[in-house]
Order: sequence, then structure tokens, then C-alpha cells
Amino acid sequence: MGKAREDDRQAPAGQKPATATATAAEGIKRSFLQQMKFLKSYWVSDQKWKARLMLAGIIGLTVAEIALTAGIGLGFQAALNALVAKQAMGFALAGGATLAGMGGAAVAGNGREYMTLNLGQNWRGWLTKQFSAAWLEGKSYLRLQHNKKFAQNPDQRIAETIGNVTSSSLSLGLGLFRSAVGFATFSVMLWHIAPVMVGAALVCAVGAHAATHWSGGSMRKIWRGLMDTEAKFRHALVRVRDNAKPIALAGLEPVEKETLTKEFNTLDEKRRDFYKVNWRTGMVNSLNVNSSSVVPIALTAPKFFAGTATLGGLELARQVYGQFYNAISWFPQGYSQIASWSANVTQLMDFEQDLAENKADITERKPPAPPTPPKPEEKPAEKPEAKAKPEKKQKPKPKPKPPGGGKP
Repeated sequence: MGKAREDDRQAPAGQKPATATATAAEGIKRSFLQQMKFLKSYWVSDQKWKARLMLAGIIGLTVAEIALTAGIGLGFQAALNALVAKQAMGFALAGGATLAGMGGAAVAGNGREYMTLNLGQNWRGWLTKQFSAAWLEGKSYLRLQHNKKFAQNPDQRIAETIGNVTSSSLSLGLGLFRSAVGFATFSVMLWHIAPVMVGAALVCAVGAHAATHWSGGSMRKIWRGLMDTEAKFRHALVRVRDNAKPIALAGLEPVEKETLTKEFNTLDEKRRDFYKVNWRTGMVNSLNVNSSSVVPIALTAPKFFAGTATLGGLELARQVYGQFYNAISWFPQGYSQIASWSANVTQLMDFEQDLAENKADITERKPPAPPTPPKPEEKPAEKPEAKAKPEKKQKPKPKPKPPGGGKP
């Protein structure tokens, strides 16, 4: 893996890198099961029991809130019937019970919201510690900064994306649970009021699902592109700040200005694409919500005019139908939030993969062999010098005798 990756060193301020390599901002398509597996880590960590107890408390408060909401609807029915019949005592009792139910629902709803925010903060803190430790391990922060294959905005992903993931995950998950409990509760009530309303609500919900998906089918892709362009623009701004002195000394302000303008224009284009899709889905959602107030009145009005339905029954049908329709409209009402959640989770998973690949590069790379010291040059062995033989003293030659053999 290490050989296949080439470090693309960051170009000096105002200059573009010589080669364009794949960036982490391009992203990888993640399946829903992969995203769920990624989010599972906190719920099986050392904080699992605290998290599960808090989640159980939130679920209990949600059920209590839905039950109190159903009781409020019945209280409204009794109060309106007593009002039409001019029964002051019955109106007072029904009104008091309804107000008490409203108070209890408010306490349960605010308690649920408070516990949800605290659980989300605990989850965010745990993920922040995990990613911060991995980012600082083995000098990953330095390698990620100088390799264009990896994400260039790890600070943003730790500071913002983690919070977006935890808050939206809890909001969507608990919203889905609330819809399931609401469906089970109010479908029974609505069936006893008017079975035809159940069928009408299901038909309207199917139409709303189809219209929302048709109008906002590209929402997830647009959200991911928007997040990437936001990150690139922010990285360009931070880059100017970090390289302020080289830019000033080299006079590269025009080049940096051109880069910032280009990045912002791309961001502006993505933003406007998002506004168009959001406008379409918003129109569908508005019509969907408004229908939940019109349909029950339209279906109950004939009975009311015929004298077989009371004003309280009309109000109860309207409230129960609205709660039931909200329960089965979780997908179209949260379509934009689902797209945002998917984009944030995918971005965080890409960052986790960057850290894992960087760690693998370090652990799998064989350390360079220590250089062998040069061998000392061997000097040729010197032959022992032969000992000089002592010179023999030559005896002086005898002088020749004069002729005659005698003394002169």
C-alpha cells in the first residue's frame, strides 16, 4: 500500500500542485448497513451501559408523551361536547383534565429533549476523543496535511461533522421510534372513529412519499457535494492564514484572490442547486402537512351536518388524524435531514478510512536497514626488513718488500 501511494507535497502558497491526485472529498458510496456498523461503535464501547440507560429513559418519556397527547385529544372532545350541551361542571372537569394532560406532556417532552441533548453530547465527546487520538497518533496530522489523497480539513470533521452525526442520528432514530408508537396508538383510535380515514391517510402518505422522492431524489448527492465545497473553501481561507508571510513577501495576493473566488463560485453554485431541490421538497411537504388538516374535516363534515357527529367528535377526529398522519409521514417530512445525515456519516467514515490507511502505511512499511559502516582499508602486510650483515673488516694488505730482501 505504501508503494502505491505517492506523497504529493503541498505546493508553495499561490501555486498549484504539479499533479492532481484523488482527494478524500470525492467520497465513496456507503451502504446503509455500513453506516449503521460505523455508528454501532459507541453503543458497544465502555460507555454502553450509561448510553443505553439514557436511551431507555428517553424512550419511556416518548411513550408517556404520546399517551398524554392521546388523552389530550379525548379531553378536548369531552370539553367541547360539554360546551355545546352547556354543562358548566362537565366543561370545567374536562377542561381541567385537558390542561393537566398538556402540562404533563410538556414536562415529558422537555425532559425527553434534555436527555436527548445530553446523550448526543456524550456520544460526541466519545467520538471526538477517538478521532483526536487517531489523528495525533504516529504524527498522522503531519502526513495527512502533506498528502493530497487524504482529507485536508480534519479539524472541521472533528469539530463539526461529529456533532452533526450524533445529533442527527438521535433525532432521526428517536423520530422513527416515535412514529412507530404513534402509528400503533392513533391507528386504533382513528379506526374506531372512522375506518375510512385510515385508508385516506395511507393513500395520501403513499402519494407524499412518491412525490418527495421524485422531487428530491438528488438531495443526498447535492448534500455531499455541498459539504465538500464548503470544506474546500474553508481550507483555502485557512491556507492563506497559515501562509500569510510567504504570500506577502512574494506578492501572491492576486493569485490567492483568484483561488478564493473560484472556490466560492463553486460553493455558490452548489448552494443554489440545493435551494432548488429544497424548494421542491418543501412544496410537497407543505401540501402534505396542510392535507392532514383538511381531509379529516372533509370526511367528518357530512356526519356533523346530518346530526350524527358532535363538535367534540369532529375535533377529536381532526387531532387523531393529524397525529396518525404525522406518524406515517416520517420519511417525507425528514427527507432533507436524512440526506444531510447520510452525507455527514459518509464524510466521517472517509476520514476514519484516511486515518486507518495512514496508520497501515506506517506499520506495514519496513524500516530502512541501518547503513553498514565502511570496512577499513586493509594495509598490505609489510615484509620484515632483512638484517644487514655486518661488514667484515678487510685486513690491510702487506706492503711489498724492496728488491734485494734487505734493508735499504
